[in-house]
Amino acid sequence: MSWNTTPEQDAIIHWKGTHLVVNAFAGTGKTSTLVRFAQANPDSRMLYLAYNRAIRDEAEQKFPFNVECKTSHQLAWAHFGRHFRHRLVANLRITDVARMLNTRHWPLARQAIAALNAFLCSAESEPGVMHLLSEDDRNGLSADKILGATQILWHQMSSTDSTFPVTHDAYLKLFQLSGPDLTRRWDTILFDEAQDANPVTSAFVLNQPCRVILVGDRYQQIYRFRGANNALSAPLLESADRLWLTNSFRFGPEVARMANILLTRAGETMQVTGSGGEDEVTERLPANVPHFSVLSRTVAGVIGTALAASLRDKNVFWVGGIAGYKTEELEDLYWFSVDMPERMQSPRLTRDYKDFEEYCSIAKATQDVEMNQAIRLLDEFFPLPEKLAIMRSQAVTNEQAAQVTVSTAHRSKGLEWPVVVLNEDFSDITDPLLSAEERQDETNLLYVAVTRARQVLVLNELMTMLRANEVREDEAAIEETVESEQKKIFHEA
Repeated sequence: MSWNTTPEQDAIIHWKGTHLVVNAFAGTGKTSTLVRFAQANPDSRMLYLAYNRAIRDEAEQKFPFNVECKTSHQLAWAHFGRHFRHRLVANLRITDVARMLNTRHWPLARQAIAALNAFLCSAESEPGVMHLLSEDDRNGLSADKILGATQILWHQMSSTDSTFPVTHDAYLKLFQLSGPDLTRRWDTILFDEAQDANPVTSAFVLNQPCRVILVGDRYQQIYRFRGANNALSAPLLESADRLWLTNSFRFGPEVARMANILLTRAGETMQVTGSGGEDEVTERLPANVPHFSVLSRTVAGVIGTALAASLRDKNVFWVGGIAGYKTEELEDLYWFSVDMPERMQSPRLTRDYKDFEEYCSIAKATQDVEMNQAIRLLDEFFPLPEKLAIMRSQAVTNEQAAQVTVSTAHRSKGLEWPVVVLNEDFSDITDPLLSAEERQDETNLLYVAVTRARQVLVLNELMTMLRANEVREDEAAIEETVESEQKKIFHEA
């Protein structure tokens, strides 16, 4: 073949089995490898299953003619979604749910919505106790009552004779429950970003009697809070072939070293190799950088970064658009803090909290990062509404016109920049009070942020500390080795 590929890529391109799991570290060319696999098998009709529409649109420009690129919702639309087009909504409104259940018991309505959403993203065939909130979070409601309400909602949503609203996840669920046979149209399924797939999508993909290649990076699994699971480790794939992509073409050895610190902490024995040329890891942003990106853990962190940049007369590009960061909610918090609720755009804060003092005490008691960051911004950028007005005027929709790009780490997934700065609001993954799941999720998120950098990575205090710890551990290991060798020479003498 005429492509300049690595031995790891060649193993995937020439693979001939039935089920293959490709563990691909950040920037290792997983999509281009799949493109080359498709080109090497021109007679095979392939489906590339994309994580979202943006990835699908980009993939359509890369794959050869024998590959169709679709999202899971696109697959389901032709069979079920179009029948519900006049009832489709983005999310269920609690008032619609309460009306259907004929109740003003708002906790019941809220919990029924939560259980229904959990069911829609699951692989199960009907709503069950496993979809309910934990017993401590049920406000004293019995499981039977919540489950009964959830079943009513699902019956109404899935019925073609009902007028009850339908979400996009509902017709995807109906598609999965129908047991679709994709082999009528395709011989091979290329399942991308499989580490963040919903169980409902994994269920119908893994039950196909055709060749399936799953590609992903389990350390980029950052949507578990939305019900995503890691399809790469599904029980149905126990006997699947497994290959790796470990050579990153995005960054060089220095950023790779930072990524490997996090991979090691996550328990991974494989390491990513930085093959993208010279790069730099530093604790300070180099002078005269024309453009840099700042990645934050929280929405409040993004807004704080944008405020600081705007007040220095910098144009700011917001990944996903400024509207998605709901800056008006922070402005409402300001008016709430100065006891001027008539200036607020939403009554949510006055409904949920007695006053600003209670908001602060809850933020402190729960250690909620987003709430505490918001409180800090009120102090740092007083008076906030004036500063927000400046910030909004400095927002640009063309990234090339910006000096600063801002994004949450979640929104940065799939993107990359020459210069990346890590904000200080990432969770401390060394905190002994974190649960194992929380530690894994926060480590994954930090790994995603670190691996967005191509040439320069500016560390925050957390990564600086982790790097210093690694240096000390390396020095201790060297010292131990030297002592061992000296003892060996002494005994031999």
